[in-house]
Amino acid sequence: MFSLHWISSPSTLIYRPVSTIDRRTRRKQVLRQKILDVSREILLSQGFAALTMRRVAEAIDYSPAAIYLHFQSREEIAQELCFAGLRQLYERLQSVTGKDPATRLSGYARAYLEYAQSDPETYRLIFMADPQLSKAVFTHRDSGSGEAAFGLIVAAFTELSMGSKKADGKPIELAELLFASLHGLASLRIACSQALTSDEFRLAQLVTEKITKTEESHAKTQRRKERPRMDANGITNARE
Repeated sequence: MFSLHWISSPSTLIYRPVSTIDRRTRRKQVLRQKILDVSREILLSQGFAALTMRRVAEAIDYSPAAIYLHFQSREEIAQELCFAGLRQLYERLQSVTGKDPATRLSGYARAYLEYAQSDPETYRLIFMADPQLSKAVFTHRDSGSGEAAFGLIVAAFTELSMGSKKADGKPIELAELLFASLHGLASLRIACSQALTSDEFRLAQLVTEKITKTEESHAKTQRRKERPRMDANGITNARE
């Protein structure tokens, strides 16, 4: 079945067939977005425990059965909202460029705080609304954007520490340290802005500089130790 959409142009009239399937798809997309919007309001105002399929259905004046056509559970709804936020966070970090890893890390820190500042509701939902929800999001097999965002930070620290023979996993530790610092700043600004008397971007810059300079210093010291040296007879010996 088709309907005809007439489009007027200066010289002629053109019609474009629109199938019933297309209209049905659009209606499904609109309903799906309504479900997500209402669910987000419930989660942020009442918490994860208050989110039920029946409550969502009542809020948009649909039957619970209609909700199940789009989402199998309340967990799936909440996770979908969180995954969308993590994709936006990853895109912000991915837009940071630069050959120098320390410069990139500084850019990642700014991008992270900018995301939290631009969409505090979604940030709160991902990291602060409910421990059960956050755990489910970061252990789900589809949480690739969160892992990818963290991977950018790990990669920068790995590059920064090249030439330093330290224990495996140290770049991950440094990345987690930076993430914990940024999350602390972001969550304080969202939940209790009075607790921060200084600008969070300035504080993030100080933390990033401290971590990266310490790591650069370790790497330089290790490279100096590995340089060959000459003995009294002018014979070059490799340092252990």
